[in-house]
Amino acid sequence: MPTAAQLRNFADLVQQAAQRHGDAVFLPRRGPREHRPTSFAELVGEIREIAAGLLAQGITKGTPVGLVAENRAEWLACDLACACIGAVDVPRGTDTPPAELEFILGHASCRAAFVEDEHALRGLLSRRGSLPELGTLFLMTAPPAGGEPLPADVVTLEQLRAAGRRLLTDDAEALARATDAVGRDDLLTVIYTSGTTANPKGVELTHGNLLENIDMVEDVLHFGPSDTALSILPSWHAYERIMDYVLLYAGAQLVYSDRRHVKPDLAAVRPTILVAVPRIWEMVHDGIVGAARKLTGTKRRLLNHALELARAKGRGELGIGGRIAHAIYERTLLPKVREAATGGRVRIAVSGGGALPAHVDERLVGLGLPLLNGYGLTETSPVVAVRHPETNRCGTIGPPLPRTQIEVRDEQGRALPVGQVGLIHIRGPQVMRGYHRNPEATRAVLGADGWFNSGDLGCLERDGHVRITGRAKDTIVLAGGENVEPERIETVLKTSPLIEQAVVVGQDRKHLAALIVPHREHLEHELPHDRWDESDGQLKATTVRELFRKEIDRLITAENGFRSLERIGGFQLLSEPLTPDNGLLTQTLKVRRHVVHERFAGLIEALYGV
Repeated sequence: MPTAAQLRNFADLVQQAAQRHGDAVFLPRRGPREHRPTSFAELVGEIREIAAGLLAQGITKGTPVGLVAENRAEWLACDLACACIGAVDVPRGTDTPPAELEFILGHASCRAAFVEDEHALRGLLSRRGSLPELGTLFLMTAPPAGGEPLPADVVTLEQLRAAGRRLLTDDAEALARATDAVGRDDLLTVIYTSGTTANPKGVELTHGNLLENIDMVEDVLHFGPSDTALSILPSWHAYERIMDYVLLYAGAQLVYSDRRHVKPDLAAVRPTILVAVPRIWEMVHDGIVGAARKLTGTKRRLLNHALELARAKGRGELGIGGRIAHAIYERTLLPKVREAATGGRVRIAVSGGGALPAHVDERLVGLGLPLLNGYGLTETSPVVAVRHPETNRCGTIGPPLPRTQIEVRDEQGRALPVGQVGLIHIRGPQVMRGYHRNPEATRAVLGADGWFNSGDLGCLERDGHVRITGRAKDTIVLAGGENVEPERIETVLKTSPLIEQAVVVGQDRKHLAALIVPHREHLEHELPHDRWDESDGQLKATTVRELFRKEIDRLITAENGFRSLERIGGFQLLSEPLTPDNGLLTQTLKVRRHVVHERFAGLIEALYGV
C-alpha cells in the first residue's frame, strides 16, 4: 500500500484505514468518559455519512466550516468528513472566549459550523448577528429531552447523517466524485493560533502538508496495531491532531482522556504511547518526587538515591559505581516507579508543544521512561524534529524529521556555524501555505524560497541534533539595556519541589522579578496550610515568603551560571495555577511581552514597589 506521503488526499487515508484495520477497535471510548467502542470500519462509515450529508447541505470543496468541540469520536468524524469532500474546517475549543470565537469564524468566512453541545450552540446563536455569513449549525450531541425546540437552521448530527444516507442511496457516486476532486495542494484546515498582542492568525495547512507530516512522524516513531495511546491534549491543537491521524493510519488504539483524569486513566489504560505537553511530564515527575517525600526511613533514602542517580544518568554523568547502583535499581525499584507513574507499559513517550524543563527531561529518561523531546509549530503541521528512540539525548529536540531542513541564522539572515545560537529557520513539505487573509504576516515569516522563520532561538550540534534555547520574542530588556533570556531562569526555578510554575518578568525595569505558583502539596510538608495567609489570590505569610526567598536565592546563583543581573529581586506567590483554561497563563505571558493586562497590572507594579 502507498505511504501517507504518497496518498492523494485525506479521503484516501480514511479509506486505507478501513481497508487495513477494518473491525479492529480504534476508539475504545467515544469520549473521555463514554466507554463505547468504535472500530475503524464503524468510524469510516460515520465519516462517509457525515460527508455525504454535508454535500446534501450544499457544502462542497473549499467551503469553510467551523468545528467547535472537545475530544470525542464525533470531533474526529466531522473533521475527517470535511476533509473527504475538500471542505476547510476551522477548529476551536468550546472554552474559546466568545469574542475570539466570533473573530475566528468571521475572519475565516465560515458558512456553517459544528458545535459540540447545546451550551456551545446557545453561545454561538447569541452572536449570530455579528456573523452574517454563518448559515447552518450542526449539533454533535443530542439536545436534552424536553428542552426548547431547536431553531430551523440547526441540524443534529443524526439528521445530517440521515441526509447523507439518502444522498448515497439516490446517487451512489456523489461522494466519490467529491473526493476525487480534492488534491494534495488543496486546503485542509485553517487553525488559528492564540493571539497575544493582536488577533489570532489563521494557519493554512493543505492535505499535502499533513500527509507528509504523518509519514515523517511514522517513519521515526513506528506506531502499530498493538499500541494504545492516551489522548489528553485538545484535538483542535495541531500537536494532538497529527498524533490522532498517525494512530488512525497505523492502526493503533486511541483512548480519549482529559487533564482531570490523567492519573486514573494512566493506571486503567496502561498506554504504550503517551504524547503530552511538558506540563503533563512535570506532573508525572513531581508525582514521583512527591511519593519519595512521603516515605520514611530506608525506603525514602533508597528512592531518593535512585532519583539522584536517574538524573545523573540522564545528564550522562554516571561513574562506574553509579552505573552499578543504577543497574541494581533497574532490576528492583525502577519498574515499580514507572508502573506507578504511567502504568508501566509506555514504549514511546513524546513531549512537545513547549519547553521541557531540563530536570524533568533528565530524571524521567534516567528512570527508564523513553521520553522523546520534540519540536514543532502549528505553521509546520506541526512536527519539525523529535529525538529518536535509539539516540535519545537529553537537552535536545533530536534531528530534523526526514525531508525537513533546519538552518540557524543571525538577525541579518546569515547562516551560523554549528554551536552558535541564532534564529531557527525551517523548510520542508509540512510548512504552511501562509496565514489566512494576512499576506503581511505571511511575508514576515515565510520567504519565497520556502524557508520559515520560527521565531525560536537555538543551535545545531555536530551530530545534527538541534538544541532550542529560548524564544526571540521572550527576551527581556532591562532598563540598563541588558538582554535576559527568561526561560533558563524559569527552568531552574522549577527544579525546586516547592515551585510548580514560574514566570520571570522585568521588561524596562531595573531588575528581574517573578510570578510563582507554589507546589501546594510539597509546601504543606514544610508549613501547614493555615499558616500561609492565603488571600486576594496570593500567599502572603512572612514565613512562607522567607522560605521561598531562600529557595530562589539557593537556585539563582553565580555557581549555577547566572549573572548578577539575572537574580530575582522580587516575587509574588500566586494561589491560582497559570493555565490556558483560566486565561492566567496567556495574560501572564502578555506581561512579559510588554502588554500588561489589567488583571496583572497591580500585581506587577507591586513587585517593583510602585
